[in-house]
Amino acid sequence: MRNPSLILMSWMVAAMIGVGVAVAWAWPFWVVVLLGAGLVGVAVLLTRGTWDQTRENHEDVITGVRQLEQLSGIDEARARRVLEPDALGGHIQRLVENVKKRMTSLEEERTKIIAIMENLVEGVVAFDAKGKVVFTNSSAHRILGLDARAIQGRSVWEIIRNQELAGLVEGCQELAWHERRQAEVELHPPVSMVLEVYALPFPISNQKKGSVLVLHDVTQLRRLEQVRTEFIENVSHELRTPLTAIVGYLETLVDEPSLETPNNRKFVHVAYQHAERLSRLVEDLRSLSEIESGKIVLRCELVPLREVAQDVCEMFQNQLSKKNLQISNKIGVEFSAWADRDRLIQILVNLVDNAIKYTSAEGTISFQATLLGDQGISLQVNDTGQGIPSIDLPRITERFYRVDRARSREEGGTGLGLSIVKHLLQLLGGKLRIQSELGKGTTIEVILPVSRPTPSTKPL
Repeated sequence: MRNPSLILMSWMVAAMIGVGVAVAWAWPFWVVVLLGAGLVGVAVLLTRGTWDQTRENHEDVITGVRQLEQLSGIDEARARRVLEPDALGGHIQRLVENVKKRMTSLEEERTKIIAIMENLVEGVVAFDAKGKVVFTNSSAHRILGLDARAIQGRSVWEIIRNQELAGLVEGCQELAWHERRQAEVELHPPVSMVLEVYALPFPISNQKKGSVLVLHDVTQLRRLEQVRTEFIENVSHELRTPLTAIVGYLETLVDEPSLETPNNRKFVHVAYQHAERLSRLVEDLRSLSEIESGKIVLRCELVPLREVAQDVCEMFQNQLSKKNLQISNKIGVEFSAWADRDRLIQILVNLVDNAIKYTSAEGTISFQATLLGDQGISLQVNDTGQGIPSIDLPRITERFYRVDRARSREEGGTGLGLSIVKHLLQLLGGKLRIQSELGKGTTIEVILPVSRPTPSTKPL
């Protein structure tokens, strides 16, 4: 870069020499003046041009610094203070070093993230806004049977030969940033497996969204569930016939006049109670197995809730009388829900049966209903029983989970009632909520749709 100060000084010296020569040669005064003024003028013009060029170069540097300020952390005002011509080289060198450090740090973070993604058990496939592959990990290659070298930049329909999976990718464009979709997808040969799939959007720019598929292989889990379901189904079927005969004979013996000896009658009564309990357990296992295997056929319609609740109340009149319990139906005639009537009765029978078992004498049980707008309708079963400890509430719907095992065995519970209720509600598109206060009672809330649901894959 040319130094304007040196240029000006050189031309001033040249002007002085020129004037000196003119005087020495005895040139006229006016010639000497014109010569000196001309040389000084040339020096000024050349110096001004050089200064203009230097200023433009300086502005170019400032512009470059402005563009790099986010990477380097240097703001424009500071750049203008420090970028004097003599110090410019040092500052630019430090700026370059700072940028290099930032880039190295970013590359290290990128390497860490890729290493983590490559070691995930779940498959991860990322697509850009046009549905082109931008990233896959090794688990995705294994699950989908993909060649890592041949899939980059290819479209979703080229690498995924499954309409449901491809539809999840395309549907991400309609999701908000915080939403995701979840589905269970069965892949067929040449790759046969069951996948639990999560699809979610990720930002490419302010205006564009990409999409990510997270693939979890649940094939082995589903196989184990199938084996368990078939085992329970077969055992229930094999036990049901002999148990029916045993219960029938014991029921006859309980009322047999010849069993006058107190011990004989007591033994038969105990045997009858346990046979009945075992029979209920087998029936509950069979019901749960049918629900989980999808063998239940639903016949949904608009069901009047007051009428159904009244039918359930009448079923339990004998048990209510024995424990001196009161039951009330506070549901208005205007409330209806979209459900299978028989399955709704099965749900309420399980809930009322539990309420009777765990409510002390002279307690109360009641039915109520509340409209929840777009969320559906809430049907509540309230009791004034012993309540459930808060620590047990999250697990209360698990199979065979009992809060008080001794009390449950005494009352003849199977530990499957609430699990059956939860699974039936899932089939009906409903929800189960449980609120309880120890020593004061329990409210079990059954939430059902009020009209036929529209089939869709819902965001989570």
